[in-house]
Amino acid sequence: MDQNLIANILSLSLFFVGLFVALRSFALYVQVRSNRLCILGVSMTVIALTAAAGFAGDNVTTVTLNVDWFNYIGQTVSFIFILLSLVRSSEHYLRSVLRYQLLATVPLVILLLLAPMLPPDFPNPVVTKTLLSGSRGVICLFIFFYYTGAFMTKETRFSFLMSGAFLLLSFGYFTIMPKYAYPSDLLDHVGDLMRVSGLASLLAAVVAG
Repeated sequence: MDQNLIANILSLSLFFVGLFVALRSFALYVQVRSNRLCILGVSMTVIALTAAAGFAGDNVTTVTLNVDWFNYIGQTVSFIFILLSLVRSSEHYLRSVLRYQLLATVPLVILLLLAPMLPPDFPNPVVTKTLLSGSRGVICLFIFFYYTGAFMTKETRFSFLMSGAFLLLSFGYFTIMPKYAYPSDLLDHVGDLMRVSGLASLLAAVVAG
C-alpha cells in the first residue's frame, strides 16, 4: 500500500468536507446573519486550507513545503474558535469572537505563504507536536461534550451526529500522539481512519441539519 494513501484520503476528505461546511455556513449566514455561522465558516475554511496544504506537502516534490506549522497551528486555532462560539449565544459576544478570529487568521495565512522558507520541523518536535495534537484532541472533546449535552436536551439528529463527529476526531488526534515519540504507521493509519469517520459524521450532520 502507498504510504501516503490514507494520509491523502484524510487530506482530501478534510478539504472537501471543510469546504462544503464553510460554504453552507456562509450561505446560511447571509440569510440569518448569525455570527456563530460565520465563525464556523471561517474555521472550516482554514481547516480546508490546512488539508490542501497537507496534501501539497505530501505530494509536491519540486519544491519543499514545510506546511506542518500552518497545519498544526491552523487546526488548533480553528477548533478553539468553534468551541468559543458555543460557550455563549449573545450576538455581542459572538461578534467579539469573530473579530478576534479574523485577526488571528492573518498570521495563519502568513504562515501558509511562508511554508517554503520555514524550518522543516518544530523545535523539540516530539514535545511540540504531541502537545499540539493533544490540544486538538482536547478541544474536540469539549465540543463533543457540548453537542452531547445539546442532544440530551433536544434529542436532535444534528446534535447526535455532531457529537459523534467530534468524538471520533478527538480520539483520532489522541491515537496519533504516541507516534511522535515512537513512530508507528499503524497508529498513524488508525488515527487517520478515525478522523475520516469523524468527517463523514460531520458531513452527514450538516447535510441532515
